[in-house]
Amino acid sequence: MSMEQATDSVTWKNYLEAGNRAFELGRYEDAEKLYQKALIEARKEFAEGTLHDLADSQMLIADDSESGEHPSQKLSDSTIVDLSEHPSFGEIYVKLGDLYWVQAAYRKAEEAYKLALSVKETCFGVNDLQLAPVLDKLGKVFRSQGKFSEVEPYFRRALTIYEAHEDCDKLALGTTLENLADFYRAHGKFDQAEPLFRKSISVRELVVGPDDPSIGPLLQNLALLHHADGDHAKAEPLYVRALKLCEEEWGADHPSVATLLNYQAELYRMMGDFAKAEKIHWRALKIRQTVLGLEHPSTAQTLGNLALLFHIQCRYDQAEPLYKTLLEIRTKDWGPKHMHVAEVLNSLAEVYRDQQKYNEAEQHYWRALSIVQENLGPEHPSVAKSLQSLAELYEDQQNFEEADRLYRWGLGLSEKALGSEHPEVASLMARYASLQKKMSSDDEDDTDLLWQD
Repeated sequence: MSMEQATDSVTWKNYLEAGNRAFELGRYEDAEKLYQKALIEARKEFAEGTLHDLADSQMLIADDSESGEHPSQKLSDSTIVDLSEHPSFGEIYVKLGDLYWVQAAYRKAEEAYKLALSVKETCFGVNDLQLAPVLDKLGKVFRSQGKFSEVEPYFRRALTIYEAHEDCDKLALGTTLENLADFYRAHGKFDQAEPLFRKSISVRELVVGPDDPSIGPLLQNLALLHHADGDHAKAEPLYVRALKLCEEEWGADHPSVATLLNYQAELYRMMGDFAKAEKIHWRALKIRQTVLGLEHPSTAQTLGNLALLFHIQCRYDQAEPLYKTLLEIRTKDWGPKHMHVAEVLNSLAEVYRDQQKYNEAEQHYWRALSIVQENLGPEHPSVAKSLQSLAELYEDQQNFEEADRLYRWGLGLSEKALGSEHPEVASLMARYASLQKKMSSDDEDDTDLLWQD
C-alpha cells in the first residue's frame, strides 16, 4: 500500500481515537490538533456521503418523467441537511470540551460543549438521555467561570433528563445530584443542598454498596455541609465514616486523608475539644510535611490551623513560632506584599497583643495595613478592619488620642463603602463610643485633680 493510499484510508474515527490516546497521555497540544483534524475529516466524509445520496436521488428523479419537472430543478428544491448536525460531531465536540476543561480553558470548553449540545438536541431531541452528561459538564464550566445564574438551570435540566429515564447511568445521576448539591452548599443554600447530597449517596450506595471507597468523598461533602451550617453533631460521624473509607482506599498517609483530617480537626476545635483537635492536626501535618514538603501550601495551612489552636488556648510560646514559620513560607511562596502575608502578620500581631508585647504588635499591624492598602486600595472596607485593630491596640495602651484618630479614619471608610446601617459599621461605632466614654472619664478625673489642687 502506498503512503498516499494509507493516508486516504485514515478516517475521522482514527483521528478521534488518536486524539483520545494523546489526551490520556497528557499530550494536550497533540490531542487538540488530532480532534480538530477529526472534525475536518468528518466534514469531508459526511459531505461525500451526502453527495452520493443526492446523486442517487437525482437518478430516481430522472426516471420519474411523468412529473414534467426538470431533474436539476427537483434536486435544487430538495432539503440538504447541515453537515455540522451529524451525531458524530457531537462526540468530537465533547472530547474537545473535556480537553479544554482539564486545562482550565473554560471559555473554550463552554463553546465546545455548547456545540455538542446543539448537535445532540438536533439529532436526538431536547429530552434525550445523551444530552444529560453534556448539560452537567456545562453546569460545571459555568460555575468555574463564575456565571452562577446559569449553573442551576443546566444541572437541573440534566437531573430532570436522568430521572425521566429508568435505564440511565445511576452513577452519572449521582454525580449530577452531587454537583448541584455542592453548588447550593457553596452559596449557603443548606436546606436545598442536604437532600440532594443524601440522595446522591443513596444512589451510589445502591450501585456499589455502602462500604465502597467512592462513598467517602460524598460523606465528606455532606459532613462539610453540616460543619458549615453549625450542626456539629451530624458532621462528626460523617467525618469518621468518610475517613475510614478514604484510608481503606488510599492508605493512612495519603494527602487526601490529610485534607479530611484537617476538616475533622477544625470541627473538634469548634466543638471545644482542643486535645482531639491537636492530635489530629499533628497527624495531618506529619502526612503533608512528609509527602508534600514543609513549604507546600497545604502544609502551611495545617501550620496555620495548629497555630490558631494554640493561640485560642493562650499557648503563645507554641503559637508564635508556628506563625513565624508560616510567615516565612507565605512570603517565599507569594512575595512580601501578598494578602496571605498580611493575614499571617495580623495573626502574629494578635499573639503579641495578647501578651502585651505592644511594640511587636504595632509593627506587624502597620505592615499588614500597608499590604492591604496596596492590594485593595486605600478606601476598601478591609482597610477599616486593619485600622480598628490598630485603634484597639493603642486603646489598650491608653493612647486614646491615636486610637481616636484611627477609629474616626476607619469609620469614615466603612460608612462610605458599606453604608451607615451596615452591621460592621455599627460594631465599629460601638467601639468608638466606648473609647469616647473612656476619654470623657479621663477628662473628669483630670478636672477633679485640678479642683483638689
